[in-house]
Amino acid sequence: MSHRESVKATVKVTLTGPDGKVLKVIEGENPDPFSGDFFNIITYSMYMPMTSIIIADPFGNQYRFDLITPSPATSLGYLIATFCFSGCPNAGSTPPNGPGIWLFSGVPPTAATVSQGTSWETYPDVVLNPSSLITGLSYSPLNADLNSSTPSSPGDLLYYFPYFTQSITNTLSSPVNIYTIVLVGAVYGTLSASPVYIPITYYVFSPPIVLSPGVTMTVTVTLSIPVGIAVRYSPLPG
Repeated sequence: MSHRESVKATVKVTLTGPDGKVLKVIEGENPDPFSGDFFNIITYSMYMPMTSIIIADPFGNQYRFDLITPSPATSLGYLIATFCFSGCPNAGSTPPNGPGIWLFSGVPPTAATVSQGTSWETYPDVVLNPSSLITGLSYSPLNADLNSSTPSSPGDLLYYFPYFTQSITNTLSSPVNIYTIVLVGAVYGTLSASPVYIPITYYVFSPPIVLSPGVTMTVTVTLSIPVGIAVRYSPLPG
């Protein structure tokens, strides 16, 4: 699969001072990682002959949902296969009590990855200590939107570009060190009115982002998802 055909996520962080001056912009040029549970929801619910699926929240707490059983066998019932980001039932409107950009003062545990005779330490997925969740900050509402690309010639891929933007201001009296940011969405089971918060994509900063009092951090996460191939140009009538 060529790079142009890949599903990817990119993260951009902008720090703005109380006077509105941009202090710093952090933007990765490489795709940022998705969480394992994000792909589990997609692949298992669509392709695998599984009767249930286990997915975890950002802290590693596991939840079992039904997929294709004749009748609900778990307390959560069937997985409603969509993510909620705004106006979610029985959820808060901003993190850490709702979907959006969650901030952590720690990093996930590392694991050894061996490939072609070399060994690396990696952050393979999102499992964070609850004590590292940063609270007490001021959040703007999460802005979630869906854009799509415009092909210019036959053979071009058509992409969906869902993007998510949220601003967080440090209203505390001391700086906070941000090592990990996680885009979190809410999912539901048919037998449970309460959401389960699932990490979608994450980024680990080294060195950490230092968010000083009064400074605002705006995080934009953009997903790139190929969904079709252009065949011919057909102008709209009128």
